[in-house]
Amino acid sequence: MTIVLYDQDWEEILDEYQQNHLCGSNPDIYQKYIEANTKYFYWREFYMPLRSGLHLRTYELKPIDNLIEIAEHGNDTSVTLSFFIKGNSQTILQGLNDSANEIVGSNYLQSLPNIKERDKYVANTQVLRVQICLEPAKFFSEFDANQLQQLPPELQIVAANGEIQPYYRQGITTPEMQMVLQQILNCPFQGLMKRLYLEAKAIELMTFQFSQFIETKSYSDSKPSLKIDDIDRIHQAKEFIIHNFKNPPSLLELSRQVKLNDYKLKQGFRQVFGTTVFGYLHDYRMQQAYMLLTKEKMKVKEAAQAVGYASPSSFNSAFKKKFGVNPKTYQVKKYKE
Repeated sequence: MTIVLYDQDWEEILDEYQQNHLCGSNPDIYQKYIEANTKYFYWREFYMPLRSGLHLRTYELKPIDNLIEIAEHGNDTSVTLSFFIKGNSQTILQGLNDSANEIVGSNYLQSLPNIKERDKYVANTQVLRVQICLEPAKFFSEFDANQLQQLPPELQIVAANGEIQPYYRQGITTPEMQMVLQQILNCPFQGLMKRLYLEAKAIELMTFQFSQFIETKSYSDSKPSLKIDDIDRIHQAKEFIIHNFKNPPSLLELSRQVKLNDYKLKQGFRQVFGTTVFGYLHDYRMQQAYMLLTKEKMKVKEAAQAVGYASPSSFNSAFKKKFGVNPKTYQVKKYKE
Protein backbone atom coordinates (compact mmCIF):
# COMPACT_ATOMS: atom_id res chain seq x y z
CA MET A 1 0.00 0.00 0.00
CA THR A 2 1.24 3.49 -0.89
CA ILE A 3 0.05 6.68 0.81
CA VAL A 4 0.18 9.97 -1.12
CA LEU A 5 0.33 13.17 0.92
CA TYR A 6 0.49 16.77 -0.30
CA ASP A 7 2.03 19.58 1.75
CA GLN A 8 -1.36 20.66 3.06
CA ASP A 9 -2.22 17.09 4.11
CA TRP A 10 1.09 16.84 5.95
CA GLU A 11 0.51 20.04 7.90
CA GLU A 12 -3.07 19.08 8.78
CA ILE A 13 -1.96 15.67 10.09
CA LEU A 14 0.68 17.24 12.32
CA ASP A 15 -1.69 19.98 13.54
CA GLU A 16 -4.37 17.41 14.38
CA TYR A 17 -1.87 15.23 16.24
CA GLN A 18 -0.60 18.12 18.35
CA GLN A 19 -4.11 19.26 19.23
CA ASN A 20 -5.24 15.74 20.21
CA HIS A 21 -2.13 15.04 22.27
CA LEU A 22 -2.00 18.39 24.05
CA CYS A 23 1.51 19.16 22.86
CA GLY A 24 2.85 22.15 24.77
CA SER A 25 4.74 25.06 23.32
CA ASN A 26 8.52 24.99 23.07
CA PRO A 27 10.22 26.29 26.22
CA ASP A 28 12.89 27.94 24.06
CA ILE A 29 11.32 30.56 21.80
CA TYR A 30 14.42 30.54 19.56
CA GLN A 31 13.86 27.00 18.37
CA LYS A 32 11.03 24.76 17.19
CA TYR A 33 10.71 21.10 18.13
CA ILE A 34 7.97 18.75 16.96
CA GLU A 35 7.53 15.04 17.63
CA ALA A 36 4.47 13.18 16.37
CA ASN A 37 3.56 9.51 16.02
CA THR A 38 0.65 9.70 13.57
CA LYS A 39 -1.29 6.90 11.87
CA TYR A 40 0.72 7.51 8.68
CA PHE A 41 4.24 8.20 9.92
CA TYR A 42 6.52 8.98 12.83
CA TRP A 43 7.93 12.52 12.59
CA ARG A 44 10.49 14.43 14.61
CA GLU A 45 11.72 17.87 13.58
CA PHE A 46 14.09 20.43 15.05
CA TYR A 47 14.35 23.94 13.59
CA MET A 48 16.47 26.90 14.72
CA PRO A 49 17.05 30.31 13.10
CA LEU A 50 20.71 31.29 13.41
CA ARG A 51 22.07 34.52 11.95
CA SER A 52 20.19 36.59 9.35
CA GLY A 53 19.46 34.43 6.31
CA LEU A 54 20.67 31.20 7.93
CA HIS A 55 18.51 28.45 9.50
CA LEU A 56 19.19 24.90 10.63
CA ARG A 57 16.73 22.01 10.40
CA THR A 58 16.95 18.33 11.23
CA TYR A 59 14.17 15.82 10.73
CA GLU A 60 13.49 12.14 11.22
CA LEU A 61 10.77 10.30 9.32
CA LYS A 62 9.55 6.71 9.49
CA PRO A 63 6.49 5.99 7.33
CA ILE A 64 4.15 3.15 8.25
CA ASP A 65 3.41 2.36 4.59
CA ASN A 66 5.21 3.29 1.38
CA LEU A 67 4.85 7.04 1.22
CA ILE A 68 4.87 9.66 -1.54
CA GLU A 69 5.10 13.29 -0.47
CA ILE A 70 4.25 15.96 -3.05
CA ALA A 71 5.32 19.57 -2.59
CA GLU A 72 4.78 22.56 -4.87
CA HIS A 73 7.43 25.20 -4.25
CA GLY A 74 6.37 28.78 -4.76
CA ASN A 75 8.38 31.79 -5.90
CA ASP A 76 11.03 31.18 -3.24
CA THR A 77 14.66 32.36 -3.45
CA SER A 78 15.87 30.17 -0.56
CA VAL A 79 18.63 27.60 -0.99
CA THR A 80 18.79 24.27 0.84
CA LEU A 81 21.82 22.14 1.67
CA SER A 82 20.64 18.67 2.71
CA PHE A 83 22.76 15.82 4.12
CA PHE A 84 21.50 12.23 4.26
CA ILE A 85 22.38 10.47 7.53
CA LYS A 86 20.01 7.48 7.51
CA GLY A 87 17.59 6.00 5.01
CA ASN A 88 17.40 6.32 1.23
CA SER A 89 14.68 7.98 -0.80
CA GLN A 90 13.89 8.93 -4.38
CA THR A 91 13.11 12.45 -5.57
CA ILE A 92 11.60 13.64 -8.83
CA LEU A 93 11.88 17.38 -9.51
CA GLN A 94 9.62 18.35 -12.38
CA GLY A 95 11.66 20.08 -15.06
CA LEU A 96 15.02 19.45 -13.32
CA ASN A 97 15.52 15.69 -13.23
CA ASP A 98 13.74 12.46 -14.03
CA SER A 99 14.77 10.85 -10.76
CA ALA A 100 17.44 11.39 -8.12
CA ASN A 101 18.38 8.69 -5.64
CA GLU A 102 19.14 10.31 -2.30
CA ILE A 103 21.31 7.86 -0.42
CA VAL A 104 23.22 7.79 2.85
CA GLY A 105 26.61 9.40 2.34
CA SER A 106 25.45 11.95 -0.22
CA ASN A 107 24.10 15.49 -0.04
CA TYR A 108 22.62 18.14 -2.30
CA LEU A 109 22.48 21.87 -2.93
CA GLN A 110 19.15 22.99 -4.36
CA SER A 111 16.84 25.89 -5.11
CA LEU A 112 13.36 25.00 -6.35
CA PRO A 113 11.33 28.10 -7.27
CA ASN A 114 8.04 27.05 -8.87
CA ILE A 115 9.16 23.41 -9.02
CA LYS A 116 6.93 20.45 -8.21
CA GLU A 117 8.72 17.90 -6.00
CA ARG A 118 7.78 14.26 -5.49
CA ASP A 119 9.58 12.27 -2.76
CA LYS A 120 9.20 8.49 -2.32
CA TYR A 121 9.92 6.73 0.98
CA VAL A 122 9.87 3.00 1.80
CA ALA A 123 7.63 1.67 4.58
CA ASN A 124 9.21 1.22 8.02
CA THR A 125 12.51 2.75 6.89
CA GLN A 126 13.95 5.44 9.12
CA VAL A 127 15.09 8.59 7.34
CA LEU A 128 17.31 11.17 9.03
CA ARG A 129 18.37 14.44 7.38
CA VAL A 130 20.27 17.57 8.38
CA GLN A 131 19.45 20.69 6.38
CA ILE A 132 20.91 24.18 6.19
CA CYS A 133 18.48 26.74 4.80
CA LEU A 134 19.96 29.87 3.24
CA GLU A 135 18.50 33.15 2.06
CA PRO A 136 21.50 34.12 -0.10
CA ALA A 137 20.66 37.81 -0.61
CA LYS A 138 20.60 38.26 3.20
CA PHE A 139 23.38 35.91 4.24
CA PHE A 140 25.89 37.15 1.67
CA SER A 141 24.86 40.84 1.85
CA GLU A 142 28.18 41.91 3.39
CA PHE A 143 30.34 40.13 0.82
CA ASP A 144 31.70 42.07 -2.17
CA ALA A 145 31.45 41.03 -5.82
CA ASN A 146 34.92 39.46 -5.91
CA GLN A 147 34.12 37.27 -2.91
CA LEU A 148 30.78 36.18 -4.37
CA GLN A 149 32.62 34.90 -7.44
CA GLN A 150 34.26 32.29 -5.19
CA LEU A 151 30.88 30.65 -4.47
CA PRO A 152 29.58 27.65 -6.45
CA PRO A 153 28.25 29.04 -9.75
CA GLU A 154 24.67 28.08 -8.86
CA LEU A 155 24.78 30.52 -5.95
CA GLN A 156 26.59 33.47 -7.47
CA ILE A 157 23.67 35.07 -9.31
CA VAL A 158 21.09 34.79 -6.54
CA ALA A 159 23.63 35.95 -3.93
CA ALA A 160 24.53 38.99 -6.02
CA ASN A 161 21.10 40.24 -7.08
CA GLY A 162 18.41 37.85 -5.84
CA GLU A 163 17.66 36.49 -9.32
CA ILE A 164 15.90 33.13 -9.04
CA GLN A 165 16.99 30.06 -10.96
CA PRO A 166 16.16 26.44 -10.14
CA TYR A 167 18.94 23.87 -9.74
CA TYR A 168 19.73 20.60 -7.98
CA ARG A 169 23.28 19.39 -7.47
CA GLN A 170 24.44 16.30 -5.58
CA GLY A 171 27.70 15.88 -3.71
CA ILE A 172 29.54 13.30 -1.61
CA THR A 173 29.47 13.61 2.18
CA THR A 174 33.12 13.42 3.18
CA PRO A 175 34.36 12.20 6.58
CA GLU A 176 34.97 15.84 7.56
CA MET A 177 31.34 16.63 6.81
CA GLN A 178 30.23 13.48 8.63
CA MET A 179 32.04 14.57 11.76
CA VAL A 180 30.36 17.99 11.73
CA LEU A 181 26.97 16.37 11.15
CA GLN A 182 27.41 14.19 14.23
CA GLN A 183 28.43 17.26 16.25
CA ILE A 184 25.24 19.01 15.14
CA LEU A 185 23.07 16.03 16.05
CA ASN A 186 24.77 15.69 19.44
CA CYS A 187 25.10 19.35 20.40
CA PRO A 188 26.27 19.51 24.05
CA PHE A 189 24.93 23.03 24.78
CA GLN A 190 21.64 24.76 25.53
CA GLY A 191 20.28 28.28 25.13
CA LEU A 192 22.55 30.91 23.60
CA MET A 193 25.57 28.60 23.59
CA LYS A 194 23.58 26.07 21.57
CA ARG A 195 22.67 28.68 19.02
CA LEU A 196 26.27 29.90 18.69
CA TYR A 197 27.60 26.35 18.46
CA LEU A 198 25.11 25.28 15.79
CA GLU A 199 25.70 28.46 13.78
CA ALA A 200 29.44 27.75 13.73
CA LYS A 201 28.86 24.12 12.71
CA ALA A 202 26.35 25.07 10.00
CA ILE A 203 28.87 27.49 8.47
CA GLU A 204 31.64 24.88 8.73
CA LEU A 205 29.46 22.31 6.95
CA MET A 206 28.50 24.84 4.29
CA THR A 207 32.18 25.64 3.72
CA PHE A 208 33.06 21.97 3.19
CA GLN A 209 30.22 21.46 0.71
CA PHE A 210 30.87 24.64 -1.28
CA SER A 211 34.59 23.85 -1.48
CA GLN A 212 33.84 20.39 -2.85
CA PHE A 213 31.50 21.76 -5.51
CA ILE A 214 33.99 24.43 -6.58
CA GLU A 215 36.86 21.93 -6.84
CA THR A 216 34.73 19.44 -8.76
CA LYS A 217 33.52 22.15 -11.15
CA SER A 218 37.05 23.45 -11.78
CA TYR A 219 38.30 19.95 -12.58
CA SER A 220 35.36 18.97 -14.77
CA ASP A 221 35.60 22.22 -16.78
CA SER A 222 39.09 21.21 -17.91
CA LYS A 223 37.97 17.77 -19.11
CA PRO A 224 35.81 16.65 -22.03
CA SER A 225 32.21 15.75 -21.24
CA LEU A 226 31.44 12.12 -20.49
CA LYS A 227 28.91 9.97 -22.29
CA ILE A 228 25.82 8.93 -20.31
CA ASP A 229 26.87 5.29 -20.51
CA ASP A 230 30.33 6.15 -19.14
CA ILE A 231 28.82 8.05 -16.21
CA ASP A 232 26.57 5.10 -15.43
CA ARG A 233 29.58 2.75 -15.39
CA ILE A 234 31.51 5.13 -13.12
CA HIS A 235 28.61 5.10 -10.66
CA GLN A 236 28.64 1.29 -10.86
CA ALA A 237 32.35 1.41 -9.99
CA LYS A 238 31.59 3.56 -6.93
CA GLU A 239 28.93 1.11 -5.73
CA PHE A 240 31.30 -1.82 -6.30
CA ILE A 241 33.96 -0.09 -4.18
CA ILE A 242 31.47 0.54 -1.36
CA HIS A 243 30.29 -3.07 -1.31
CA ASN A 244 33.87 -4.38 -1.34
CA PHE A 245 35.64 -1.71 0.69
CA LYS A 246 37.16 -4.26 3.12
CA ASN A 247 38.84 -6.12 0.24
CA PRO A 248 38.94 -3.59 -2.60
CA PRO A 249 39.76 -4.61 -6.16
CA SER A 250 42.75 -3.27 -8.07
CA LEU A 251 42.08 -0.53 -10.58
CA LEU A 252 42.44 -3.04 -13.42
CA GLU A 253 39.99 -5.44 -11.77
CA LEU A 254 37.53 -2.60 -11.20
CA SER A 255 37.76 -1.44 -14.80
CA ARG A 256 37.05 -4.99 -16.00
CA GLN A 257 34.12 -5.26 -13.60
CA VAL A 258 32.38 -2.17 -15.05
CA LYS A 259 33.65 -2.71 -18.62
CA LEU A 260 35.50 0.61 -18.85
CA ASN A 261 39.20 1.00 -19.64
CA ASP A 262 41.32 2.01 -16.67
CA TYR A 263 42.33 5.41 -18.10
CA LYS A 264 38.74 6.47 -18.72
CA LEU A 265 37.74 5.11 -15.31
CA LYS A 266 40.45 7.14 -13.54
CA GLN A 267 39.71 10.35 -15.41
CA GLY A 268 35.94 9.93 -15.33
CA PHE A 269 35.84 9.05 -11.63
CA ARG A 270 37.74 12.22 -10.80
CA GLN A 271 35.42 14.23 -13.03
CA VAL A 272 32.22 12.82 -11.50
CA PHE A 273 33.23 12.57 -7.83
CA GLY A 274 36.01 15.13 -7.53
CA THR A 275 38.56 12.60 -6.26
CA THR A 276 40.49 9.53 -7.36
CA VAL A 277 39.12 6.00 -7.09
CA PHE A 278 41.35 5.17 -4.15
CA GLY A 279 40.92 8.62 -2.64
CA TYR A 280 37.19 7.91 -2.52
CA LEU A 281 37.84 4.45 -1.05
CA HIS A 282 40.10 5.93 1.63
CA ASP A 283 37.53 8.59 2.59
CA TYR A 284 34.76 5.99 2.73
CA ARG A 285 36.85 3.71 4.95
CA MET A 286 37.68 6.56 7.32
CA GLN A 287 34.02 7.59 7.44
CA GLN A 288 33.00 4.05 8.38
CA ALA A 289 35.76 3.86 10.99
CA TYR A 290 34.65 7.14 12.52
CA MET A 291 31.09 5.85 12.84
CA LEU A 292 32.24 2.56 14.38
CA LEU A 293 34.36 4.34 16.98
CA THR A 294 31.84 7.01 17.93
CA LYS A 295 28.50 5.24 17.47
CA GLU A 296 29.27 1.56 17.93
CA LYS A 297 31.93 2.24 20.60
CA MET A 298 34.29 -0.24 18.99
CA LYS A 299 37.88 -0.57 20.09
CA VAL A 300 40.47 0.83 17.69
CA LYS A 301 41.78 -2.60 16.70
CA GLU A 302 38.24 -3.84 15.99
CA ALA A 303 37.39 -0.76 13.93
CA ALA A 304 40.62 -1.12 11.95
CA GLN A 305 39.80 -4.73 11.08
CA ALA A 306 36.19 -3.86 10.27
CA VAL A 307 37.24 -1.38 7.58
CA GLY A 308 39.89 -3.62 6.07
CA TYR A 309 43.14 -2.61 7.84
CA ALA A 310 45.28 -5.59 8.88
CA SER A 311 47.76 -3.29 10.62
CA PRO A 312 46.45 -1.14 13.52
CA SER A 313 49.46 1.19 13.13
CA SER A 314 48.60 1.82 9.46
CA PHE A 315 45.02 2.51 10.47
CA ASN A 316 46.11 4.90 13.23
CA SER A 317 48.30 6.82 10.78
CA ALA A 318 45.53 7.06 8.17
CA PHE A 319 42.94 8.15 10.74
CA LYS A 320 45.22 10.78 12.27
CA LYS A 321 46.14 12.14 8.85
CA LYS A 322 42.47 12.44 7.94
CA PHE A 323 40.99 13.79 11.17
CA GLY A 324 44.00 15.29 12.93
CA VAL A 325 43.57 13.11 16.06
CA ASN A 326 44.65 9.65 17.10
CA PRO A 327 41.60 7.32 17.02
CA LYS A 328 42.34 5.95 20.48
CA THR A 329 42.53 9.42 21.98
CA TYR A 330 39.20 10.34 20.40
CA GLN A 331 37.66 7.10 21.65
CA VAL A 332 38.84 7.71 25.21
CA LYS A 333 37.15 11.09 25.20
CA LYS A 334 33.91 9.44 24.16
CA TYR A 335 34.11 6.83 26.91
CA LYS A 336 34.58 9.51 29.55
CA GLU A 337 31.37 11.28 28.63
